[in-house]
Amino acid sequence: MTVKQKLYSLPREFVDTVRMEPSQFITWIVCWSCWTLGSLQYYVLPFTLSDVATYLDVPQTKISEANTTAMLSRAIGALIFGIISDQYGRKIPLIIDLVFLGVFSMCTGFVKTYGQLIGCRFLFGVAYGGTYGLVMAMVLEAVPRRARGVVAGFTQQGFSAGYLLASGFHLAMNKYGWRSLFWLGAGLTVPVIVLRTCSSHKSVTNQVIEETEGVQSVDARTAVGGNLSFIKKLKFLVKHHPKAFVYACCLSSCLATMGHGTMDLYPTFLTTQRHLDVKHETWVTVILQIGGIMGGVVGGFFSHKVSPKWIAAGSAILCAPWLPLWVLPSKWNQLAVGAFFLQFFYGAAIGNLGNLMQQICPHPGMRAAFTGVSYNIGNAVSSIAPTIETALGERFPTADGGPDYGRTQMILVGIVICLLVVTLVSMPLKSLNKAWDEVDPNMAIPTNENNQNADMEMVDKVISANHDTFKVSDPEAAHVEEVKTVGGDATKV
Repeated sequence: MTVKQKLYSLPREFVDTVRMEPSQFITWIVCWSCWTLGSLQYYVLPFTLSDVATYLDVPQTKISEANTTAMLSRAIGALIFGIISDQYGRKIPLIIDLVFLGVFSMCTGFVKTYGQLIGCRFLFGVAYGGTYGLVMAMVLEAVPRRARGVVAGFTQQGFSAGYLLASGFHLAMNKYGWRSLFWLGAGLTVPVIVLRTCSSHKSVTNQVIEETEGVQSVDARTAVGGNLSFIKKLKFLVKHHPKAFVYACCLSSCLATMGHGTMDLYPTFLTTQRHLDVKHETWVTVILQIGGIMGGVVGGFFSHKVSPKWIAAGSAILCAPWLPLWVLPSKWNQLAVGAFFLQFFYGAAIGNLGNLMQQICPHPGMRAAFTGVSYNIGNAVSSIAPTIETALGERFPTADGGPDYGRTQMILVGIVICLLVVTLVSMPLKSLNKAWDEVDPNMAIPTNENNQNADMEMVDKVISANHDTFKVSDPEAAHVEEVKTVGGDATKV
């Protein structure tokens, strides 16, 4: 097949890749909506920063600290809702999380003091942090394996979609006051909750457990590994696979720092250093976010053909050539081109994060907590990126005396790209649990405690001759015993 024929066949291959049952598609939409909604509610505060600061009679930096508080509290929510989800199922914890998101977003619209704002954003951050790990675990266990790349990439970029929606609502509703945006965000929670309540969810592990245990149906708790104590899973992680968690946090930190380093201060750079008006600054920002969404889908699609690791690493490298065009031009359309392609390749890189997290997780019965906590710790680390860029920009001003945000952004992002590529390339492929969906999440904890070389390895997988299915080569060698659920308790076989 020629290159031209391969290019013509890509649209058909894409359609075949994302083909799924209606219930699976609805689960995908629900998960994307949840992550997009949380991001919208998060970005409402930055867009109304000056108005809120004026009302509360505090400096704008204080309002920025309120959003930083939300960033730092996210890991708490990821741990709480991750544990609940990994022990009792996905549906009810997600509904509870959405209720909290709506309540604390609405409460933010009623604040009258700075202390109340800090309290509301802290609690909002807890609810927001519980979303990512839960929705990624839910959507990737619901859709076909061939579709996971596209699904993960598009769902991940719900963050960019939330930013776009917050920007649009701010322009459309600014005349109604800053409180209306928080109330609108809270109101949008209702249809998402209704959709989640009315839709069904079936994990790929249901079939695995039904076949291995010989049962007709699997309850929500058994499907996610709830028959095994989370404390035992946590001890297994801490004792045998601490490097897996550290690695996941480092990977998330690099990707999140690159994202916040390229987006958070960029609108300020466009208006203060490139002197764009609000209209053109908005256009550049919108084009930037669209590039990220498209990159997430494209990167996810090709990760099914190659490897999430190498697609992410290659995409990160391809970000570097666009750094000069991203900050050096003075015309808005040239800046928009650089911003689009930079975010396109960044989206292709981070779009594979959800898939990689499921494979890095040492035990399939703790995927929501592992993914959510490591991702949000990475975001907490990345929260210092805009502060560093601002401080360095003011420390090294331009010739006219203004802060040089462009140069500091380019230097910081360039360093992070190098760290990200090194982190991705150093990922041991043999340690990835690529067939986590074919393992009973209720599997017992290892009994051989003398194995100190279990670095990021849980179950040794080998690809069968047709490369379509995975087999467990030797469970005993991986120090894993299967369990059989009897009356809701985990019993060793």
